Amino acid sequence: MTVAAVVTAAGYGTRLGSDLPKALVAVAGIPLVAHAVRRIARVATQVVVTAPPTHLDAFARALDGLEARIVPGAGTRQESVSAGLAALTLAPEDIVLVHDAARAFQPVPTMRAVVAAIEAGADGAIPVVPVVDTLVTAPGPDGALGEPVDRTLFRAVQTPQAFRAAVLLDAHERGGSSATDDATLARTLGYRVVATEGHERGVKITHAGDLALAEHIAALSAEEEMV
Repeated sequence: MTVAAVVTAAGYGTRLGSDLPKALVAVAGIPLVAHAVRRIARVATQVVVTAPPTHLDAFARALDGLEARIVPGAGTRQESVSAGLAALTLAPEDIVLVHDAARAFQPVPTMRAVVAAIEAGADGAIPVVPVVDTLVTAPGPDGALGEPVDRTLFRAVQTPQAFRAAVLLDAHERGGSSATDDATLARTLGYRVVATEGHERGVKITHAGDLALAEHIAALSAEEEMV
């Protein structure tokens, strides 16, 4: 049984405020996508990265020396994942991870936990973390504050999401086009997706302010690897 991975990095990340696609922005001197691939390659033996078609050469330079195939991404995340899946050699019983390059510092044990959940019989598995902010519903038309929501009932979803290959391929073939992630596609078709424990370092790098946090996490990770 093979563990393979699709690392999605085809977005331009305009909210980060960089002239480069987000996955090429350097943290601790290394592009985010390289951080992501280095970690997931400790779990997966096949890695495909979906990149903006306009920056394939830049991604090749960023991933020089790493075992990863680069393929052009598409207009939506779902289409990009499909492009990545098409570039993998998969048997039905294999396990596929779908990971965001923007979550470049997700710890390896968290990734291994979703793989273990599939090996234990789940169709899909996703790392989740508790919601720490106070939640309210959307403001009313007059701007009045929404009603409080019990945050203990909610979890924030991270990546990598893991699936049996047959499940993910079926979800992409038969699923709708409006789903925001692969787990939603799979659950819509009746597949069993379980939650595993996520990690605070699996935060998604989205805005310019997140880069300082990413630098801090990278420094902590480097110290731990030296121990």
